[in-house]
Amino acid sequence: MANTIGRVIRRVAAGAASTSNEFADLRPLGSGAAQLWLTSDVNHLGDESTYRQLASVPGFGVGGVSIARNSPTGSTSPSQPSDFDWFSPAMYTPFVEYPAASICFGSHPIHRVARDAATWPLLVMRCRVDTPTTAADKLFACLVAVPGMNTGAASITEAPLFVVGSATGGAGWVDFTLTLPLTVSSLATFAVRPELGATATGVSGDSEMVAATITTVWASFLTTEVGGKAAQAVGITLALEPA
Repeated sequence: MANTIGRVIRRVAAGAASTSNEFADLRPLGSGAAQLWLTSDVNHLGDESTYRQLASVPGFGVGGVSIARNSPTGSTSPSQPSDFDWFSPAMYTPFVEYPAASICFGSHPIHRVARDAATWPLLVMRCRVDTPTTAADKLFACLVAVPGMNTGAASITEAPLFVVGSATGGAGWVDFTLTLPLTVSSLATFAVRPELGATATGVSGDSEMVAATITTVWASFLTTEVGGKAAQAVGITLALEPA
């Protein structure tokens, strides 16, 4: 059954003494209804294991941190990660010009789509941006998925691992989205041992080794405008979404 209600259906636990318990002993329930309920639960829980929010940050323009300087290479049309600055400070300091802005969203285990084992989810970054002053300038952003637990965003050159987008100046505040389809090359597999608990509480901290496919996600913003207003990118979220 491909369709789902899209949520776990709340119901009385089997065996409970209640007239609303459709699974109680000797209470008839059609197989169609039971299949609908249980399939909806399975589909929803499968989706939740794949599609979820990974991180959120306040952004740049909050607390005095803004974006107003060009890339390290001076490019006015950046097209790859090396055109962006990945080492700018995330905290405000008294620069002559504001720096470009970079974020590490952290390392995350990624699961294939539960209903199609050959498919990976989309990596989607969303935010609101305050664009440069005039249409002659643009705000650029680069989203990078580095395989494994890695910090080398600037060295990435393979097109499947990054995406670059822009917002034209003079538009004021606009919604901004970058979408990066994940592939096998976006991830690296590690053998990890999940932490189950602390022995001091009576729960063993040891567990079996499991295989996890992990990617580290980075983003960088810059603007071609120099000496004008400071551009902003706020309410930044990173999530795994359906294709």
